[in-house]
Formats: sequence, structure tokens, C-alpha cells
Amino acid sequence: MHPRVCLHQIAMIAEPTEAFIAHCRDIAPAVEAYLDEAYCDLTGTERLHGDLLETARRLQRTILESTGLTVTCGLGPNRMLAKLAGKAVKPDGLARVTAAEAGAFMRDLPVEQVAGVGHAHAKTLRSMNVRTAGELRVLPVETLERLFGAPGRLLHERCRGRDTAVVSEREVPLSISRETSFPRDPPAGHPPGAGRGSPIAGPGSSAEIEGMLEYLTGRACRTARELGIRPRTVTVRLRYADGESAERARSLPQPSDTDPVVLALALGTLARLFTRRVALHQVGLALSNFVRAGGEQGALFEEREAGRRAALYRAFDGVRSAFGHGVLVSGRALHLKGRLEEDEHGFVLRTPSLTK
Repeated sequence: MHPRVCLHQIAMIAEPTEAFIAHCRDIAPAVEAYLDEAYCDLTGTERLHGDLLETARRLQRTILESTGLTVTCGLGPNRMLAKLAGKAVKPDGLARVTAAEAGAFMRDLPVEQVAGVGHAHAKTLRSMNVRTAGELRVLPVETLERLFGAPGRLLHERCRGRDTAVVSEREVPLSISRETSFPRDPPAGHPPGAGRGSPIAGPGSSAEIEGMLEYLTGRACRTARELGIRPRTVTVRLRYADGESAERARSLPQPSDTDPVVLALALGTLARLFTRRVALHQVGLALSNFVRAGGEQGALFEEREAGRRAALYRAFDGVRSAFGHGVLVSGRALHLKGRLEEDEHGFVLRTPSLTK
């Protein structure tokens, strides 16, 4: 197994954070950045750097001198062990776990610290009196697969300190936003949720606003899936024709990149946010506070359903990648057909799509 360095930044400021990542790239061929932490793959660099523990120590000093930020460094033969090594010496610490030490290092750790064991899995395991990684090793791989499906085999490996997750060169964005203005300022009307029995009355009606929000949600969630990340926070933004703006953020019960899950929260937020009887000029949605995609956690039935949803949306994404996002439009977004301009990407958004 090859050495990885996991760097945890203690303080986070926008410009110094960029410098922090730049210093990581100075020593590592591959760097995976996650806002306030980075995974550095140092495979094959021993002849260049010499002792990797000293390399990490020099990196700590360089970052402190250039940015004023203290960082914690953990080194390990895989990304899971590197992260856990760093976590054990926060803040401003430095530690290394070798492949030979992996089994002993993992044995007494709480089962929640095994990568892939979320709240629901931990609850199931603790109900079976499995409280540590060492106790998890007692369960045969077949039992873990029956309990958790395919992830069970990963847990069987990870509780022993073995992890095959690679360091991929990509940076997780701060946010993914999709928004647009309406082609013309719509007349003042009922906010979403009001006047449900009335006919659709052109741009800015409840049906069109909610349809656009559903469409924007689909575009944003598709981008999150392509990046392999899931948001914990959903923000809805409005701008009225008189220039006033409103914004509200809410958290998902569990991180999710699934359109219906994100949309349900977004629509609920919209209903609470859009209260003025003033024409709506612009609507937008932003996803943020991301985690790596790793399967929605919940009861076993819920997990099977999550797997089916994930497969369905992967199929949708494949069709949209081949023929354009607008080739599949459903739900409330159908109200936009024939009303808004379309191109090969779908409905034309009049505000730039941002992933930053």
C-alpha cells in the first residue's frame, strides 16, 4: 500500500485556503481538496522527498509561515488511515500509521470511525453489541453483506485498516447554484401555495415558479452527482421586480443528491420565503455543505430504495449527457414547456450557472 497524507486545516479563511492547497500541490502529484482539508497521494515520491514524516513537518511549517494557519497532518497507507491518524492528534499535530500498525490502530476505535459507518449503520451494529472496529471484525463478510448490502464487504475490509478508496484530483466546490430570471417581469400574483384552484396565469404563477425550481433542482443535483458529492444544505433565493431579495437555507436530514429529496426541501422553503404580493423577477437554488457520495444511510428497506433511486437517476443522467438535459422534463417543470426558450442543454437560464 502506498503512503497518503491527510491534512486538516484548523482555521479557514478564503485566500489563505487557496495557498494551503497550493502548498499541498507542491509536494504531491495528486491532491484531492475538500474545502478545509486535503488528501495528498505521495506514491512514488520517497526518492524525491526522503522521509515522508519530515516532509509533512516541513509542509506544516511552510503553511504556517505563509498563511498563519496551523494544520494537522496524518500519514497512512490509505486515505482512511491517514485521516484517522490526523484526527487523533488535532489540533496542529503530526502522526503516522504504517500498514503493519493498521490492525492494532483500528482495533479499539469506535465503530462510527470506520469509513462508511454512518448513524444508521452504527445504530444497527450497537444493537448487536458491536461497539468497536475490533468487534466488527468478528462478523463474517457474508453477515455484513446481508445486513448492509454491497457496502458490507467494504466495512469488512475497513475495520481491518484496509481501504481501496483512491485520491482523485478534484476539488469539492463551496456551492453549486442554478438560477434564472423570468423572460419578463410577471404580474403580481399569489405566492406558491396560494390559489391552488385557480388556472395557470402565465409567467410567475405558482405552477411556473415551482416548475422552474424543480428544473433548477434537477440541474444542480445532476452536477453534484457528476462530482460524486452530496449536499447537506439547500438554499432558495428570490429577487422581486422591485429589487428586493430574499434568501433562506435549510438542512437536509441526510445528505442527498436525489432530485425529489432536495426538491421537497426546496419547495417547503419557497412556500415560507415567497410571501410578498410582488412580481417575482428571479428564482435560484444553491447546494452547499457537501460530503462525499457514499450511499444514503437509513433502515435496510430505505437503503434498497435509495439504491434504486440512485440507479434511476444515473440512467437519467446518461440520457441527458447524450441528448441534452431538456430531453427529460417531468413533474412541475412540464409547465415550462412552450413558455421558455430552449437550446440543446434544456431551458435557457438567464443567469450563469455557478459551481465554485
